Amino acid sequence: MRRPAPIYANSFRRHWGWWLLVIGGVLLAGWLLWRHLAPVSLTTGEYPVNGTFVSQTDGSVDFPTIKETGAKFVYVHAAQGASYQDDRVTENMASAQGAGLAVGVEHALSFDTTPEAQLANLQKAVGNQWGTLPVVVSLSLYGDYESTPPNQTRVLTVLTAMKTGLQKNGRSMIVRTSSTLANKYGLKQHFNLWITDQQETQNRVLFFRRGNFPHNTALPLITFNGNSHDWRQQFGTTLVD
Repeated sequence: MRRPAPIYANSFRRHWGWWLLVIGGVLLAGWLLWRHLAPVSLTTGEYPVNGTFVSQTDGSVDFPTIKETGAKFVYVHAAQGASYQDDRVTENMASAQGAGLAVGVEHALSFDTTPEAQLANLQKAVGNQWGTLPVVVSLSLYGDYESTPPNQTRVLTVLTAMKTGLQKNGRSMIVRTSSTLANKYGLKQHFNLWITDQQETQNRVLFFRRGNFPHNTALPLITFNGNSHDWRQQFGTTLVD
């Protein structure tokens, strides 16, 4: 007498296609999860030159560890407008340079004071510690300017005055802003850019944000749009391994 097949065997044969879909779905979900959780390489792939941005709100930053994990550069918030200065700018500059990182300073633009007063405040904040990278000037809308934005002429006039003032002292400038404001004010036609809110690889976009720094997620992951050769061509400096 033939031994009857187990019920579960018949069930499997009838629904094998469905089971394959389930198993495939599980494997795909596992692969996607691994890609999401896997550490981001800071030195290989399409964008091998990465760094971060720090300010006093980040507290004491372990720059040697940031360097060891593959970062090549860091920008340090220095000043805002004509009076505010970051409390940690001197400490952050010295520590980042001591760790072997390429370093630059950042200034947050104000529409309530003159470019000359803002440049004087930035000079006071950094002293002689300007770093080796172009100065970054951050453009954002704040307060009443969010509901009543300045027009294009005013924005371009203020930014151009900042750029001219920096050039008189032998320094170049990058504008740090959102893709929305970059498009609104036509900045790509006039300035090199750092885009803060999405990955941009267009012409004149030098830096963009690519999520959070993988080994210290409190910090942003800032990516240079190119490789080490492009960096050397753009900034005239060689990155330290």
